[in-house]
Amino acid sequence: MPAIETSIWLALRGRVETLALNPAHPVAWPNEAFTAPAGAYLRVTHLPNRTERLFLKGTDPHWYRGILQISAMYPLAVLNGETVAREIAGQAAAHFPAGLSLTYADVRVDITARPTVAQGFRDDASARWMTPVSVPYECFA
Repeated sequence: MPAIETSIWLALRGRVETLALNPAHPVAWPNEAFTAPAGAYLRVTHLPNRTERLFLKGTDPHWYRGILQISAMYPLAVLNGETVAREIAGQAAAHFPAGLSLTYADVRVDITARPTVAQGFRDDASARWMTPVSVPYECFA
């Protein structure tokens, strides 16, 4: 059985893998080889927060929280590029509705609120316009 942290990640990743955009967009996963295409793509980052102990007994469930960030990466200086990137981000956000429960290896991960689509900005490292989507989650395990 995988560690709780691994199960949380795999539950979130599994949901991203079911995201059907038209056209389809390649996904840059953490620590996996990726060659950016000429067009748009998604970049996924997992940002776990501090695990909290809620009960006296150390073996009782702990509270795991964090953010899954899905960034719409779009070419720079394209007509309506901000609007297109925002639409891609909005579709990614809609794929994670508040109250959605995901599971992997008997670990349940709950999406706690509608994801936030932030203001896009120029990402100089990728030479792209980046519009981040923050998906808040929690897990008691």
